[in-house]
Parts: sequence; structure tokens; C-alpha cells
Amino acid sequence: MRSDGEMVKTLEPSATARSNESLSLRWRLVASIKNLLFFIYLYCGYVQLRDFILSLAGRSRAVVLYYHRIGATDVLTTQSEEFSRQLHYFKKRYECISLAELCRRLREGQTFRRRSIVITFDDGYRDNFTQAAPLLKEKGLTATFFVSTGFIETERDFPHDLRDQNASGRFPKLTWDDLRQMEAEGFEIGSHTVNHISLGKADSVTVEQEVYDSLVRLNRELGPRERAFSFPWGKPEDITADAIESVRGAGYYAAVSAYGGANTRGANALGIRRVDVGNGHLSRLAVRARIAGFDPDYLRLKIRGLKSRI
Repeated sequence: MRSDGEMVKTLEPSATARSNESLSLRWRLVASIKNLLFFIYLYCGYVQLRDFILSLAGRSRAVVLYYHRIGATDVLTTQSEEFSRQLHYFKKRYECISLAELCRRLREGQTFRRRSIVITFDDGYRDNFTQAAPLLKEKGLTATFFVSTGFIETERDFPHDLRDQNASGRFPKLTWDDLRQMEAEGFEIGSHTVNHISLGKADSVTVEQEVYDSLVRLNRELGPRERAFSFPWGKPEDITADAIESVRGAGYYAAVSAYGGANTRGANALGIRRVDVGNGHLSRLAVRARIAGFDPDYLRLKIRGLKSRI
């Protein structure tokens, strides 16, 4: 039979439980503060005034978004229902155009009177075909899917998935038949190299192989056409002048990064900036604020660059 002291002890929450509850409260508080900041940014009048002035100047913001997966929520995956809601929001608030259309306007030096959105995906996960493409078609929208050709129709895991021991084999890759059907339905298929490596860390021979071989494979499997290129990892250190020159020499009409920022008249088609909205843990307000220009990751990058110059 337990003593009274033992009974009281079992009724008291454990130190671990109390610690977890405290952590959860702190996270909720931080999330609430962040959402308040996002709300103020979006609706204080600054964004509306800025966009009005940029429109008058013919320099409205063209925001290129990037996703990876559609499915269960994680840092690279947006839920299908949330993705559908985002697409509805994009159609309501922005002009939704293709990457090819954005680059055509840049080449022709057109004025940018309306703020616009371009949708892209990286890597080549099969849910892009089974989940993303049907939702895009349902909304009457298009997208560019950048694929690493060495992973198509294989069971290889991407380096970023291998960091998670439970991720191995969880994310099937696209097949060539999937890509043929997607292209036939009006979606654009671009290159994300062969083996998803950082071109900023590779030697010149490897850079050439990754850039050229992926294009050759895409054109052989899907038919020749103008294609765009996406730098794996996509941060400044992953994009060198030599790599950009290789992309230009191979004949790609555009190249995209992945470190934030918007595009407008006068931008270089081989230096298209993109904003990450594919983190499934981002709140709805956080996604909208990032698109509108409040992107903490990009801000930190700019501050880091400023510090390094000083």
C-alpha cells in the first residue's frame, strides 16, 4: 500500500512535463508575437502605399515562390489544403504568370504595372505530380518544376532528406512519364542539375557536367525546348560567376536562386530571386508577409552582407 507521500508525489506533474509545458507556452507566445508583427506589416498601410508608388513607376514587384513537396507538414512540405488556400489567395491578390512570361517581360524591358507571382518547385518529388499539379490545374494556374535528373525514376534520397534518418525512402521521385504528362498539360520542366550539388563548391569540370548533362537528358526525354535552371541550395555561396556563365553557355533562358528578394524591371533573367514559402510550419500570415517583402531570412542575409563589406 502506498504512503500518503507517495500518492501526492504521483499526482504532481513531473519536472519533464512542467518543462515541456513551459516550452510550449514560450513557443506559442513567440508565434503570437511574430503573427502580430506580420499583421502590422501587412495592414499598416506601408505595403499598399509602396506597391502603389512602384506601380506608378512601372516597377511593381514580381515575386517568384518556391516549394518542394505537398503533403504532410514539415520544413519542406506544405499541406494540400493549405496549398489550395494559398493558390486562391494568389489569384485574388496578384497577377499569376509563368516564369517564361516574367523573363519575356524582362528581356523586352516592359514596365511592371501589376504586382505578380510566379510559382516554382524544386527537386522532383512525385507529389508534385499527384498533389501539386492537380491543384494548380483546378485553379487555372501554372508552375515551373525544377528537377534533378539523376533522381528521376530512382529510389535515391536527396542529401537534405538523408539528414533525417526516418526520411529514407519516404519521398518517391517523379518518373519520366509523369514529367511528359506535366509538360503536355502546360507545366514547365526545368533543370536542377543532375545530382543536386552545390555548384559553388564544385570544380569547373563538375559544374559543366551538372549544367549541360541535365539539359541534354531533359531534352532527350521530353523533347527539346527552352528551359530554365535552378541552383541547388541556391544561396549566394552556391552561385558563382563561372557557374552562371556555364548556365548561359548551355542555353538556359533563366536561372533562379533561393535566398529571397523580389524582381522588377531591369532584373537579370540569369539572376532571378525567389522566396521560400514551402516551409509547412510557416503560418498563413508569415507566408503572406514574406510574399509582400517581410522575409526575415533575406533580411539576415542582407545584414550579413553589409557586415562583411564593412
